[in-house]
Amino acid sequence: MLSFNFYYKQRYLLIQKTDFIIILKFIINRLNHPFIRYFKKKEKIKTLIDFKKYKLSQNYFSINSYYWKKIIKTNFKKFSYLEIGSFEGSSALFVLKNFITTEVCCVDSWNDKVEFKRFIFNLNRFKGKYKFFKKTSDSFFSKNSKKFDLIYIDGSHEKSQVFKDLVNSWKILNKDGVIICDDYFYGDIYKKINTNIPIQAINKFFKLNKKKIKVLCVNNNQIFFKKIED
Repeated sequence: MLSFNFYYKQRYLLIQKTDFIIILKFIINRLNHPFIRYFKKKEKIKTLIDFKKYKLSQNYFSINSYYWKKIIKTNFKKFSYLEIGSFEGSSALFVLKNFITTEVCCVDSWNDKVEFKRFIFNLNRFKGKYKFFKKTSDSFFSKNSKKFDLIYIDGSHEKSQVFKDLVNSWKILNKDGVIICDDYFYGDIYKKINTNIPIQAINKFFKLNKKKIKVLCVNNNQIFFKKIED
């Protein structure tokens, strides 16, 4: 049985003038949830247990670990990875521990010194296997010449910056690469109007590039795009 939460998220998508394909993917995900609930919980618990070894003040990532494993393993044997917004390093940790990577790059301004110290501590065992750039995403993209297979966008939550991060990420995403956008359902889903939120940038980007994108998944807070055409 679908919940009130599902109803309000559907309303949220409609208010934000979301493309039908994305809405359909979200409905399919919710209808499929009872059949994968056990596997999602199992993967979440496994990730939570593993994260206990590290200094993480928040647990934003483990709820998505099932989807990351499924989608990454389906699309890549090994891959290069870029994340925009690293916080304390949980997403980078998950990637480094669970997959074969050719390169891992973490970009964050880390204005909070405590967050940065936790990031360095958490990824200490992976020295030499990742790089970090303590700067804004705009600064990183202006100097970067490398391309990536998988890009995770979880930096600024203002729609103008999210849109810029998406556009810049798309330019350096290899064909058949995947972009993961966090906080697709950001803000108060029970309000009729939400402004300056990621979904507005993500929806705009999708509509401009619809023919080049395959929507792989829309779960309760993330959306996964595959680049099917340059």
